[in-house]
This record gives sequence, structure tokens and C-alpha cells, in this order.
Amino acid sequence: MHRLSTRNENDLEPATLDSLEPVKAGGKVSDIYLQFANSEVALRAYLQMELALRAGSLSDLELEAIKLLVSEKNQCDYCLSVHDMKARKLGLDTGSRRSVRRAEPTGNTRIDAITAIANEFFSNPGPLRSELVEQGRDAGLGDQEFVDIGLAVATIFFTNVVNHINDTQVSLPPAPSVKD
Repeated sequence: MHRLSTRNENDLEPATLDSLEPVKAGGKVSDIYLQFANSEVALRAYLQMELALRAGSLSDLELEAIKLLVSEKNQCDYCLSVHDMKARKLGLDTGSRRSVRRAEPTGNTRIDAITAIANEFFSNPGPLRSELVEQGRDAGLGDQEFVDIGLAVATIFFTNVVNHINDTQVSLPPAPSVKD
């Protein structure tokens, strides 16, 4: 049972309704967004950040890899199930999805650099180590990609935390275990 109330779509501000248009599925707003709408300002900010990510320098697959890693670090089962499914649909095989979640190499140089950078924010807070910057540069990451990685980490961290507050229940099949 979720802890946050599910807002009625008809009670939302016009700006919030406009922000929700791109995420409607079959003309309907998902309950999770209506629960996030308890702070319409926060929901709109999150949705704008997601739009910025989609227009940014990282591919959908790279974004899903970041979201998988961060959701694993934050133990957000809801986001893990969503982003595992999305990464699978984008072609990331089971072993690679498991490796991303374990912060281990996948064999894809660019995804490995991106997830190593994202993982560093959790394992070694503080300035990003120079060797990770070099690894990213060697994988073809430019300044925009580095900033977009930070934005991707921030957006998924936000949803992970709000899902923990809400105790959001997983409605999709759970992500496979990362344990052997």
C-alpha cells in the first residue's frame, strides 16, 4: 500500500497537466505520477529534467544503464523493475543488466565508463577521480555527456527516494536477482 495520496488528475494545475502529457499511457496518467503530484512543483521539475535528458547527449540505453545502477544502489525495487524492462527492450541482455547493477564491466566501453562514473558518486563521494574522467574521455565522452550523467543520476535518485517515502509497490515483474 502506498503512503502518499493519489491525486485526482482533475485537481491538478494546468501547468502540471501539460507536463504530464508526454508520459500518459493510453491517455491515462499513471498513479505513480499522481502520487508524485503531491508536490506539483517537484513533479514538474522532475518531468522537465527527464525531457532534458531525452534531448541530451546520452542514448536511451545509456540512460537506462545509469537508472539501473542507481536504482540498485538505492535498493528501489519499483525502479529496478521498470528500468530492467526498459533496458531489456533496448537490447541490453540479462548478463549485461546484471553487470550494470553490480557496477561491473559489461564489455561495452562507453556504458562501462558511464556506469563507472555514476557508481563513483555512491562509492567515493567527492570530486570525480581523474582516472574516471580519463576513462570517460577514452570512451568518447565529452563535457556534455559528463553533465548529462549527473542529471541522469539526479533524476533517478529523486524517483528512488520518493518511491521509498511512498513505499511504492512493484506492479511489473521484478528485476532478476543480481546474486549468483
